[in-house]
Amino acid sequence: MSGNVTPRPSLLKHFEAPADHTGEFGWICGFSADASFLNEAAYRFTGQSKSQREAGGEARLALMLDPRHPALLPTAVPGLAHLPLRNESRNPFPFRLLHAKVALLGFRHQSEPDRWYVRLVVSTGNWTRQTVEDSLDLSCQVQVDSATLGDALSQECVDIIAARDWLRWLIDLHDTRLLEAPAPMGAGAAAANLAAWLAVCSRCQPALRERRPRFVHNRSRSLFDGVLNAVERHERPKATRLAMGSGFFESAGLPDKSGALPCASVPLQIVKKLKARGLLDRRAELELHVNPAACQAIAHSIAELAQHPEHPIHVHAAKVADVIGDAYSGRALHAKFMVAARAERNGSNWAHVWVYLGSGNLTPAGMMLPMSPEGGNAEAGMLLFETKASWGARLRAKLVLDLQDALPIAGDLLVPDAPGLSAGDAWQPPASEYYAAPVAFLQWREADGLLQLPPQDDDLATPFEVLDDACVPCRRVDGGFAWPGEVPRMVRVRWAGSGVFCEAVIPVVDADGRVAATPLGALDLDHAESQLLAFPGMPDPEGDEEEEGLGDPLPRDPVTKGSPPRPVSDGAAGDDTAIRQMMGLLERIADRQVRVPVTDWPRWCQRLQQTLCQTRHSAAVGQFVTLGLDPLSPLHAKPFRPAFAEDMHSEHGQRYEAALQVISDTWGTTGLASLEGLE
Repeated sequence: MSGNVTPRPSLLKHFEAPADHTGEFGWICGFSADASFLNEAAYRFTGQSKSQREAGGEARLALMLDPRHPALLPTAVPGLAHLPLRNESRNPFPFRLLHAKVALLGFRHQSEPDRWYVRLVVSTGNWTRQTVEDSLDLSCQVQVDSATLGDALSQECVDIIAARDWLRWLIDLHDTRLLEAPAPMGAGAAAANLAAWLAVCSRCQPALRERRPRFVHNRSRSLFDGVLNAVERHERPKATRLAMGSGFFESAGLPDKSGALPCASVPLQIVKKLKARGLLDRRAELELHVNPAACQAIAHSIAELAQHPEHPIHVHAAKVADVIGDAYSGRALHAKFMVAARAERNGSNWAHVWVYLGSGNLTPAGMMLPMSPEGGNAEAGMLLFETKASWGARLRAKLVLDLQDALPIAGDLLVPDAPGLSAGDAWQPPASEYYAAPVAFLQWREADGLLQLPPQDDDLATPFEVLDDACVPCRRVDGGFAWPGEVPRMVRVRWAGSGVFCEAVIPVVDADGRVAATPLGALDLDHAESQLLAFPGMPDPEGDEEEEGLGDPLPRDPVTKGSPPRPVSDGAAGDDTAIRQMMGLLERIADRQVRVPVTDWPRWCQRLQQTLCQTRHSAAVGQFVTLGLDPLSPLHAKPFRPAFAEDMHSEHGQRYEAALQVISDTWGTTGLASLEGLE
């Protein structure tokens, strides 16, 4: 079945890059997330360890969560920007909860810049360690490969564009200013690349007009109405079996005047609507799969559901098939799904199969109401279709897809007095709130230790303070705030909002354009060379710790193999040795940079500037200053640079010359004699 439906803990695998690709940029939305999961996801997406991402300071993933979830800072998950809800969006929320769990990920080819992958991920579980280790959840993906783009992938393009359009609406509710941090480490260029790939997907005509998206949401109508419409458009045969499952149902509530407890109504509404639309046989087998230890109103509705005069529904304990193994048998059901199929005449196979999975629980707010401040959550899901499948058949009768293997529908029938059957505790929403501060980040000015406002925030209407490490307001000076110390990774800001003081922690962008990055240490030339030749990968800093993995590790950078750069002596070097060492480095830099694709050129210039500036105290640089020679002079020559940056007539050439000038000023070699003519 397209979408790779599985109850196994494979959510992290969706973040792994296809062969010969690396993660470029991705949008993620969900109800909740934690640093443990997201650090592993970022590692798999970028191929960089946490320490590498801390040193790189580049945002590659953007996260949007329910605003009641506390902020996940860039220091907790390097490479990720947790975007706050804009202040103008807060009263009221446009949704009861932001509950959809969707990721849209872009991957670019490592050596062919025109090749890319786009992947849409829809999950029933949150982006948390608990989802991977403790919950019984489902996920699916659809993806498009630029190398095979065409009619064969038209349905995938339609699905991805539908998700893109929904995410655009959600992104507009959030503060994206951090993604506009100064290039090249700001995520704007990477996000623009993903947007360009999506635009290519949207141009798959005329095939797109002939398809309808399988991605559904409840922005303007209930999620179940979206499911109904998608199934109805696909085909009309009546299903003879329907299984539903959910991690949450309607609250058990209070008894009425007669002492009767309310029955769970949503499963009955679903069955009734499917029958009314001609999508379900009136004598169809109906199943409901639950977590027995916490199934809310279902706990006291089992008998009533089973004895319903028109739509009898039998309740089962959620369980994965025995063929999958015992590792998942103790997991609590959190997945939300529906599966329907029509039995074939021979009774062994099933046809016209459709599966819904997504964020919407079988509750009014999750499934039956459109999104609204007091009504429906913001929900999303996918419809997947298959021509034939088996359903718990004997091994010799199984088809490629067996629904009982793919979904947690292999559990025993429950009775009203089943041991351990419970409504569970009532859910309480988190109490915290995460909204945009007046400023999304501050920029560090190295010359005078000043924290500056970004250019786009020069005319801020809301005044704010920057607090130092002792929570004392920093002195406001023309152009920014005086910071008492070395460049910080993050700072706390305070402002008055709606009659109360608010505080938030925001990142600092350093002089190299790195977001909330760790300090850069001194390098010798050999160490600098390893960093430059590893581009676009990042070698591990010395002493890098092991990742706290949630699954099988990915291979480290193919150039450095994830090992620290080899130590070299930084002792005094003779004149001839210094010249040979520097000329060898320049030759290898030239060989590398003439092969850098234009899309990576801003990053390369930043890496070149940052890395060589770190060598300003090396013995070799000192020897050239003593000799009165400018070692960078060969890098200005056309043969040492790519055609698109060979002179100052292009933006790429200007960026390159600016980087060389910063290096020369840092080394103290500006105005010294050229190396031209030296043997």
